[in-house]
Amino acid sequence: MPPISLLPYRLSLFFLLLAITLPFLGAHHYQPIATFHQEWLAGMLGLAALLPLAFVRDSRPWEVPRTALLPLMLAVLVWIQFATGGKVLFESIVLLSLYLVWAFVLMLALCRIESALGRDAVADALAWSLLAGSLLEAATGALQQWAPWIGMPYIFPRGGSVTGNLAQANNFADYLWLGIASAFYLQGRSKLRAIALWLTLPVLLVFSLLSGSRSVYLFAVAISLWLLLWALAMKGRERQRLIVSAALLLPALLALQWLVDFSGTPISSAQRVVAQESYDPVRLSLWRAALDIFATHPLLGAGFDSFSREFFARIAEFPINGAGIPEHSHNLLTEMLAEFGILGFAIVFGAAVFWLLALGKWRNDNARFLSAGVLLILGIHSGLEYPLWYAHFLAIAALMLALGEGHRWSIAAAQRHRLVLGGVALAGGILLIGLRADYVQLEAAAQGKNAKGEPVPVEVQTARLLDTYSNSLWRYQTALQFAARMPIEASDTKNRLKIMEEALNFSPIRQGVFRHAALLQLDGQHDAASAQLRRAMLSYPADIPMVQKQLETAAADAPALLPLIVQLRQRNF
Repeated sequence: MPPISLLPYRLSLFFLLLAITLPFLGAHHYQPIATFHQEWLAGMLGLAALLPLAFVRDSRPWEVPRTALLPLMLAVLVWIQFATGGKVLFESIVLLSLYLVWAFVLMLALCRIESALGRDAVADALAWSLLAGSLLEAATGALQQWAPWIGMPYIFPRGGSVTGNLAQANNFADYLWLGIASAFYLQGRSKLRAIALWLTLPVLLVFSLLSGSRSVYLFAVAISLWLLLWALAMKGRERQRLIVSAALLLPALLALQWLVDFSGTPISSAQRVVAQESYDPVRLSLWRAALDIFATHPLLGAGFDSFSREFFARIAEFPINGAGIPEHSHNLLTEMLAEFGILGFAIVFGAAVFWLLALGKWRNDNARFLSAGVLLILGIHSGLEYPLWYAHFLAIAALMLALGEGHRWSIAAAQRHRLVLGGVALAGGILLIGLRADYVQLEAAAQGKNAKGEPVPVEVQTARLLDTYSNSLWRYQTALQFAARMPIEASDTKNRLKIMEEALNFSPIRQGVFRHAALLQLDGQHDAASAQLRRAMLSYPADIPMVQKQLETAAADAPALLPLIVQLRQRNF
């Protein structure tokens, strides 16, 4: 077989490395989808990685990791939910299917690149990329802390804690710890000197502490155990080096916490652990609610993206002290049970078991240790939140699953494979460009200003929303905008209720649930209106005074609202 050119594989790998670094540095986080631009960039870079592979002639067999079936099986399952009449939204499952197929082709691409460049070379490149990305992300946190005047569009404004350009504390801490795991891997591979390691770690550790995320302590314990496990597979100086790193990590974290506290900067993560003793009553209620949803829908679950709707219906049974209605149960396994039932849970759990069964073959395979360390961080985070619902975090998980996969199928190479790969990349790119154009229009209408910060007239906003509602996959996001703006008045209540219920079936937002109660009351559905108002008050108690004033104003022209006003005044909780 004639030698193949490595340039296309290196170019493809380069795009994959960009996909797990650049999206994390974007500072643009605006409603209605705060992470859209970051996820869109990750999607485009992932597709760009396919194109070089489509143009290279290589007769070697394609390798398909067994875990690549995971996203495909979930895609099939969600369409079964749709076909069997489950309460899943067509646009939502189309978008989910695109995410899952994209994750599959990323896994396929990584295995193809690895077969040409070698496992160690690919693993080293991924580790260097995550380390570089985490240091750059820490730099955005530093600028957020000490140079807030830089501001947008380069640095996301700081809220209560340091969150960098990820703009979310737990996501920020997660990404920094992915860099920490990568740094230890590179040192274990003798690619990073000890002095460089222990100059780099304090930066990442300090800013992970400043994020306020309590997960940093779990990460520290988990990575220490990971290093010890890796040490068992090593000999001589490498084993000693890993044991020393494992022994020093947690003490180093606590020492840095003391130094930062001593300097006068409070560590909110430590304060939260002491104050709540690591017990989170809100998350516990979410997990209990997810299990209750599963008990009601045991086989296929309540349907993808249904948790917020189902939780709102159960808010009286699982109160969360006015924290609002969450989008997710904040735990991957409970979420799978609630939304995908025992079949979805079995798919994920089975894939994890098969992947872990390859642990016995880890000796002398450093790439699998890297994938295990990174997936350990993502796994802990997924037990408390939902990072894998974001494309840029999903990309990291997909690549690491493929890298660490112990069993792969071999498929003879054919020209049609390259044509399909190129077709997927081009079709996906065109689709993403169209989605972005529609989303930019939606975001401008939602924000009331365009990308240049210029105000958009109300009539233009309405026209754009109508166009997006009728002609894009953002139909339900647009319906939420209508729900939030809908006036409370006794006219055309049937059509208003139709749009409102469509929106709230997607997400029971605070601006919509109270209006929904008012519309039900105006439509003569008094019992339903009272029940809806009670759920709304339990979900968003801080909004009650404002809503009461709105209804009192509207009652001047619609006296049928008076019973709801009395209910607002006489709340018994």
